[in-house]
Amino acid sequence: MKHPLLPERPLCISPTLAATLGLEEAVLLTALGDLLPFLPVEPHPGRDWYTVEGEQLQQLLPFWEPADIQRVATSLRNQGTLLLGAAPYGSSHTLKFSLGGGDGRAAETPARRSANTISPSWQPDRETLARIAQLGVPEHFVREQLPEFVTYWRERGESRHSFGSLFLKQVKSKWETYRATTQRKQPLPPGWQPDGETLRKLADEGVPSTFVQRCLQRFVDYHRSSGKHSISWELEFNDWVLGDWEKQDTPFIEKAKPVAMSRDWQPSEHTWEQLQRLAINPAFAAELLPEFIYKWLERGGHSARWGELFIEYAREEWAYYCQGIEKNPVAKPITRNWQPGVDCLSHLVNQCEIDRDFALSLVPEFRIYWRDQGAARKSWDAVFVRHARHQWAERNKLAIGHAYGKPQNTADSTNQRTRDRSVLDIVTDTNW
Repeated sequence: MKHPLLPERPLCISPTLAATLGLEEAVLLTALGDLLPFLPVEPHPGRDWYTVEGEQLQQLLPFWEPADIQRVATSLRNQGTLLLGAAPYGSSHTLKFSLGGGDGRAAETPARRSANTISPSWQPDRETLARIAQLGVPEHFVREQLPEFVTYWRERGESRHSFGSLFLKQVKSKWETYRATTQRKQPLPPGWQPDGETLRKLADEGVPSTFVQRCLQRFVDYHRSSGKHSISWELEFNDWVLGDWEKQDTPFIEKAKPVAMSRDWQPSEHTWEQLQRLAINPAFAAELLPEFIYKWLERGGHSARWGELFIEYAREEWAYYCQGIEKNPVAKPITRNWQPGVDCLSHLVNQCEIDRDFALSLVPEFRIYWRDQGAARKSWDAVFVRHARHQWAERNKLAIGHAYGKPQNTADSTNQRTRDRSVLDIVTDTNW
């Protein structure tokens, strides 16, 4: 006897398929698989094409509008799981498709293939490369991502139905990050002049205005011919002039001597002002101090421009944070099986120089904490990066809690739990 709320045959969704492709994508792919025996087929060499009418899909998926079906079908196409061969479903109300991989028969769909670990010589198939090419990603850029991708999944030792779809996601993410960074940099505009604030800062450093004007023409000529792009030409010019000024062979100039990094190093007021001019939140920049100090203490070496190195480091970290937010316009709760992405771990290891095993050891507690909180965030990778940076600094016993270059009262912080400080005081601060 049928239950009044269950008059139709239910859709059975594979949890593995949903975890691999996404829940909505798994629903549509399963529905299409159920329809295959009843659809007309057009055999082609190496692939079969099927056509389903909108009325059939609406009967099977009444909870979706045509625009939803088009959106999810496009997502499956972008992941290399589905090929589309007709006008957009939203306008034609006809879905012509072929299942990605093999000869296109249902037995070759990710839900029914056995999962395998990645091989050392893994290469994306032609279908995956074709999907990536549709995104406008250059072939050389794609090849550059292969070693890191294969190394990452071999280290994890996990089995997957489709490494091609995972590789497509990684390449797409890295390409968007690369383009976002590139688009923020601009060539030197015609007739460019330093603004009044930059000139005032140089005057405060004791640089004569006549010297600044002599530097200006050389600066403009050089950068017009070099083709360089920059996020802030004001900061570039400030550094150019100060570098030339320090090289002057005059007895009254006090040379900036290289010094070693110290555990109590603090950026100057001028450095904080430069960070604000780059629209980098000072509180965010202050979080970076412990790991920046630790990194340079470990490396050793001397520098006369620690402030500039810190500005560049903060600029790269801020760009990573902002790109994570921009790519995820809708805040979502953390999932039960959330893991930091390939790009996130690469950023922690290569940019932040945090031990990979240490970062991965933080994941279970991080995930449990945020599931208990029930909070939604646009980029959990960005939140995890901030959490891992804080815990790494704690591990290496550096002072935590600098705000705008001034240490906070350490008496209060010593009574807090590590997790409270890392998750509540640091990670949840989203005022910017």
